[in-house]
Amino acid sequence: MEIRDCPVILVHGWKSHPGIWKRFIPLLAGSSLPVWSFGYDGLNGASLADLAAALEQFIREKKDETRYEGAIDIVGHCMGTCVSRYMLEVLDRELQSLEVRQLIGLGPPNNGSSIAELFCDPIHGPGKIRELSGSFFPHGCNPVTDRIVQEFRPGSRRMKILASAGLRPDIAYRIILTENRARDAGFF
Repeated sequence: MEIRDCPVILVHGWKSHPGIWKRFIPLLAGSSLPVWSFGYDGLNGASLADLAAALEQFIREKKDETRYEGAIDIVGHCMGTCVSRYMLEVLDRELQSLEVRQLIGLGPPNNGSSIAELFCDPIHGPGKIRELSGSFFPHGCNPVTDRIVQEFRPGSRRMKILASAGLRPDIAYRIILTENRARDAGFF
């Protein structure tokens, strides 16, 4: 397979799935950009480090499969950006064996998520969980017992590791703020 343009790797957010990109993929494909969508929705209970390692393996397998040897672009939604950053800034920090042109983050909780902290608050947490269930995360999910929510609390061990790693100077970082204004449950 000959790829003339830089592949775009799509990484979805917390409690989401690769289908979130269904309207975006045709736009990229229409511009002749190869799209590789990484899904970790089946890796329940995985840590941020586990997800980052799975993303790295996915990228290496896709590059082998397509015989592509150049740089890639990554677009991450919310937590997907942090999964990508952990892969690049922590796991691949020393070797920098993954050549990435740019990382585009859509609403990333780069220093941890204040909502993750709020979910765990004994007074305000239960009300926020009820209020946001179905619009911010799927019904039936308990953020308080979710491993990722715990790892994304500001000041958690994982957030400290990510913050101390620092940005890579060889990558262009772009951040876009987002929100689910319509509170559309289909967003997830």
